[in-house]
Amino acid sequence: MSSYQSHIAMLLFKQQKRIFLLHKNNTQALRSFFEKGTLLAPLPAFFKAKKVLLNNVPTMQIENQRPNKNAKRILVYIHGGGFVVGSPKSYKGYVASLCQLAQASFAYIPDYRLAPEARFPAAIDDVFAVWQGIVEKYQGYEIVLGGDSAGGNLALALCIRARDAGVALPERVYLLSPWLDLTLTSASHKKQDRGDPFLGTYFLERDFARHYVAEQDRKNPLISPLFADFKGLPPFYVQVGSKEVLLDDSREFARKARSQGVDVELDIWTGMWHAWTIVPFVPESRQARKKAGFWLSASH
Repeated sequence: MSSYQSHIAMLLFKQQKRIFLLHKNNTQALRSFFEKGTLLAPLPAFFKAKKVLLNNVPTMQIENQRPNKNAKRILVYIHGGGFVVGSPKSYKGYVASLCQLAQASFAYIPDYRLAPEARFPAAIDDVFAVWQGIVEKYQGYEIVLGGDSAGGNLALALCIRARDAGVALPERVYLLSPWLDLTLTSASHKKQDRGDPFLGTYFLERDFARHYVAEQDRKNPLISPLFADFKGLPPFYVQVGSKEVLLDDSREFARKARSQGVDVELDIWTGMWHAWTIVPFVPESRQARKKAGFWLSASH
């Protein structure tokens, strides 16, 4: 049974969803709302954040000042936001918490360019450049990767691009509510559209997808990684809420990747919405985050 805190959060999200659906051309309003909401999670004690450049891409470095001395681990996390909103600043508290749970010494959040000002392939180019910088900087370390929503898309696209370019792959990859198919044609888009308290198919198309891809082929594997070949990719842990319009993106990825020999653990959380683990006051958020950190730390 879902917690009362999760029910309160869902009611708030439903109301905000209705408001945004009434207004067109609201990119700046979406950005402002997203920044305010995700800033609810402050940096934990003994963590320090600063801005750095990696291959000329602005990136936030989060240092764990009390790391596990035996764990030479680095976390790279790609923030979500539909390719249009979100920032390292808005995610630093959440990512620091995940860094702590994963027993990583440092976490890095690429400040990739956003649409509509910078359309595909700007975001994946930036993320790949940061990844190359991390791989070069931390030779001999275990590097793990994570991302939520559009950041989950970019994390999977990064793995595909790195594999094809002969660049080192992450040891493990955590995807939270990944948006992997920008054609928006899966069955859950119809089945879950009204019940999803956070997202809707029309909302995804109008305010996010069209800004990111414009007239480009949405079945391009770096735009919609669900259409990619997954052979040779590392293990994945995927968390997704049962109420999401994006539920089938995760299900189909797990099915297809497993059929190609990739280890995928799919974890569907009953009653949860899109990227719920980012909301700090919900018990299910803390529980899911602990599971993700445990998995990233290879303690499973």
